[in-house]
Amino acid sequence: MGSGSRWKVATIRGIPLYVSTSWLFIAAFYVWAQYLSLSRGIGISDAAALTLSLLAAVMFFGSVLLHESAHAIVARALDLPVTGITLVFWGGATETKASARGPKGEFLVAFAGPATTLALAGVFWLLAQPATGALGVILHDLAWLSLIFAAVNALPGFPLDGGRMLLAAVWGATGARRTAMRVAGYTGIAIGIGGIATALWALNQGQGWWWFAGYIAFILIVTGRSMDQRIAFRDQLVRGRVADAMRPPGPTVPADITLLQALDTYLRGVDRSFPVLDGNGQVVGTVSIETARRVGARDPMRPVREGMAPLAQTPVLRPEETLDDAVEWLAGRPGLVLRDGVLVGELAPADVERWYRRVIEGRPIVPEEAVGSAGAGAPDAVPPRPDL
Repeated sequence: MGSGSRWKVATIRGIPLYVSTSWLFIAAFYVWAQYLSLSRGIGISDAAALTLSLLAAVMFFGSVLLHESAHAIVARALDLPVTGITLVFWGGATETKASARGPKGEFLVAFAGPATTLALAGVFWLLAQPATGALGVILHDLAWLSLIFAAVNALPGFPLDGGRMLLAAVWGATGARRTAMRVAGYTGIAIGIGGIATALWALNQGQGWWWFAGYIAFILIVTGRSMDQRIAFRDQLVRGRVADAMRPPGPTVPADITLLQALDTYLRGVDRSFPVLDGNGQVVGTVSIETARRVGARDPMRPVREGMAPLAQTPVLRPEETLDDAVEWLAGRPGLVLRDGVLVGELAPADVERWYRRVIEGRPIVPEEAVGSAGAGAPDAVPPRPDL
């Protein structure tokens, strides 16, 4: 995602919520900017300004979380897995596989975000009407911010939601996702060029928002220019299947042994997750030292099934899936390969890169070779979504 380190802070209806390092900086900056605006512009006390600034931050980032939750709700309504929501400096990112439901699913999941933010703009505006003083100023600001972010995020270029909406529309009309990716990329470049012109005009006029327009334009242009490379990479990966690149399954943990047994046998000193199998040999989740600790710290004799993460929080692949779709879903994380619920292999970005080097580049790969993330120098098939 390009968001740096992240930490899990909560689980909402089975979906992990993470915050990134970059989010901590932007959250602190938002509170500080609000504090300066309220204490100097309205003349209230420092204590009141700080309290209202924290309240404004809660409402603002709460609206970002609602935006991401809308993506997740629609995805789940389409029976798609959602493996997490991460708050980052630009807003947030919801990890799901909308393309698995075709162009309609891709459009609906993408559309839910900006539509929710637009609705929140209306809610903040209505709440601002009877409000007075500093609270009224905060609610008016939030209404405008939500309106601006809804409009910006709906721009038809990658990596914004509008780019995915355009991709879905062209995909549905042409039946060719490859063509749709290229259209969304080139459209983003065109809009980015217009954004650069707008930013230069704003700078010339002394408008303080010129940097925001310039930043969005830069992201659209850079992402759009990389689209041909992404498509070429996708065309190469489509030649392989998950079964061609996956590793044999590693150790598994029975669901009914105690967390203490799992700690002593599997988890201690290991920084990874293990698949958890029920009595029928079906994968029902994953367990790690982190997930086990939440329950095991209170009662280490509880079974592993009570201290595991649900399977929906892990990328799950089928052996017959093409590697281009697999890389898009993995998004830099390891995944499990299942056939009818039975573990048949594991796939990580490094495994895809080994396949790429061996099959596409024709380079011999020694087992001990250290390999980085998938496609070092080869991008994901579709860029990650920085929601606003």
